[in-house]
Amino acid sequence: MPVVKQARLREKYIDQILRNRNRRYTVMQIKEELSRKLGTEISKETVYKDLRHIKEEYEAVISTNSHNQVYYEDPEFTIEKTPLTEEDKNLLDMASTLFRVFNSSPIFSKFETTINKILTGSTISKAERNNMDCFQPAQTKSIVGVDFIEPILKAILDRNAIEIEYQKAGQEAETKVISPYVLKQVDDHWYLIGFDNLKTSLTKNYALDKIISVKPSKATYFVDKTFDASQFFRYSYGIYHNYKSTPQKIKLAFKEPYINTVINYPLTPYQTHSLSKDGKTLTVNLELYESYEIISEILKYGASVKVLAPKSLVVKIKEIAEQVVKSYKG
Repeated sequence: MPVVKQARLREKYIDQILRNRNRRYTVMQIKEELSRKLGTEISKETVYKDLRHIKEEYEAVISTNSHNQVYYEDPEFTIEKTPLTEEDKNLLDMASTLFRVFNSSPIFSKFETTINKILTGSTISKAERNNMDCFQPAQTKSIVGVDFIEPILKAILDRNAIEIEYQKAGQEAETKVISPYVLKQVDDHWYLIGFDNLKTSLTKNYALDKIISVKPSKATYFVDKTFDASQFFRYSYGIYHNYKSTPQKIKLAFKEPYINTVINYPLTPYQTHSLSKDGKTLTVNLELYESYEIISEILKYGASVKVLAPKSLVVKIKEIAEQVVKSYKG
């Protein structure tokens, strides 16, 4: 039997012994019991090592009485399953929602065993926790508004309306009652997408860094039947959404060194593109609302991209380029 598997089996038997309230064992008696169960001689040193490992890995509190018998201080403790508090259960409900983000990815299977242990309340070892630490998505640089993620996510899951104090730059704070639907992160910023119960009766975006406070509302949670989370941002680049304007058909021509980048990392999931016969020009077609975000993205590529359509966007990019040149003159 492999060494690791044998050690795990010993710990499983020791766990059963330490949980036994009808009989308590000394280290010598545990050694004898393990030797009998496993059909091989186990040393006292190995038992002490296993006990120490259980303490360190699972944070078990193991006591010794006047007869040198060892047992768990907490009669409910086990390395197989740890009781969860109500707060733990609520957080795990949220975690299960977040883990679904990776469910369709091959990477999910690498962590599935550990994730299932977490979601079922089973104890995970430090080694398993370290395995989870090897996956580190980009962290949000700003902490403003991040504290509101938990209460908003809980309201989404429970389908409860919330009352928020919301303050745009240079304006007075407003009280809003929102039926929250989605939390979305774009470029290190978090946004709430929800129905405005009081003012506009529309589903809109709210930046978390402009929210001053969040609390439950007694208002009825409104379900916007026209809202489709998978399609709401179809014509958006970033977070911008516009009910009044129609999306524009944008055509861009990319040159090196960005051709492969734009092919491998499309500007939107709905991008279509074609490569010229000589391989020197990539024509990209997008259908988006005109917004500051898409203009900024185009400018990012400098002289390696040219706007072919629509004409209004051509004029806008040209004007910005001229202003940049002008700022460097004199």
